[in-house]
Order: sequence, then C-alpha cells, then structure tokens
Amino acid sequence: MEEEVHGMVTQTKGESGGANKSWLNYIKAGFLLLLGTTITILLGNPLIETVEEFSASANISSFNVLYVVIPLALNYRQAVAAITAARQKTRRAISLTLSEIYGAVFMNNMMGLLVLLAVVYIRDLSWDASAEVVVVLIICTVAGIFASACTKFPVWTSLLACLLYPISLLLLYVLTTVFGWA
Repeated sequence: MEEEVHGMVTQTKGESGGANKSWLNYIKAGFLLLLGTTITILLGNPLIETVEEFSASANISSFNVLYVVIPLALNYRQAVAAITAARQKTRRAISLTLSEIYGAVFMNNMMGLLVLLAVVYIRDLSWDASAEVVVVLIICTVAGIFASACTKFPVWTSLLACLLYPISLLLLYVLTTVFGWA
C-alpha cells in the first residue's frame, strides 16, 4: 500500500514538473519571438538600403533582386538538400523532399502574408488587393493540407503542384473580372 502511494506521489510530482517545463517553453518561445521581431525592426532599413545599392551596382532591377535573387539565396541550403536527397532516387527520399518543399513554401507564403496583413491592419492602410489575398490563401491552404496529409507523393501530385500556378491565375481572373473584386 505504501509503495502505491509513493508511486502516485512520484507520478504527481513528475506531472507538475512537466507542466512547469511546458510554461517555460511558452515563455521561451514568446521571448524568442520578441527577440526576432526586435532584430527584424533594427535590421530592416539597412537591409532595404543594401538591396537597393546591390541592385543599382549590379544593374539588376530591384524587383528581380527582391523576388528572384534574395529568395534563391535564402533557400539555397534547402535546394541543395533537396537535390542531394533526390539523388538517392528512392520513393521515400523523394517524398520526404517534396513534403519538405511543400511545407517550406506554405510557411513562407503564409508568414509573408500574415506580416503584410498585420502591417496593413496596424497602420490602417487602404487595401485593394482582396482578390489576390484570397487566391494566395486558397492555394496555400490546398498545398498545405495536401502536404500535411500525405507521406508519399505519387507522380501525379507533381502535376497538381505545377497546375496550382495556372489555377491561381484563372481564379484571380474569375474573381476580378467575373465577380468584380478589386
């Protein structure tokens, strides 16, 4: 009997320790989010100035630097890892690579959209891109659900992924032309 009580007390103490550790994890995560936000605020303007100087000195339009060069540089490590995994030519390696790419694209798009919408809301800016945002949300949600629900990706899924871009353009056309969204 005494051993059972001791076991229960030990189990209760272990559970409360886990709860405290859980709260510490939340506090640590909140601190890291605040730290990351602070670093972004402090380094945002110098980064923009550097991008403008780079585009001027390299004779590349700032649009191409922002939407081609920087994403390639930021995702270079992931691209190399994907190519290395794909060289194994096993179904599992390629499926894991596709899953990682889908997840990264989903997170990049959703985080970028979230930051943009937060800035628009906080600064009370005028907004006339509702159709574009709806299209991004729909396409990202479809890709995110698909990537999170599957562990193996057959060949036809690559066709679906490639079709998401024309589908998004068609959806944008329908929303702006047929329904008259701004």
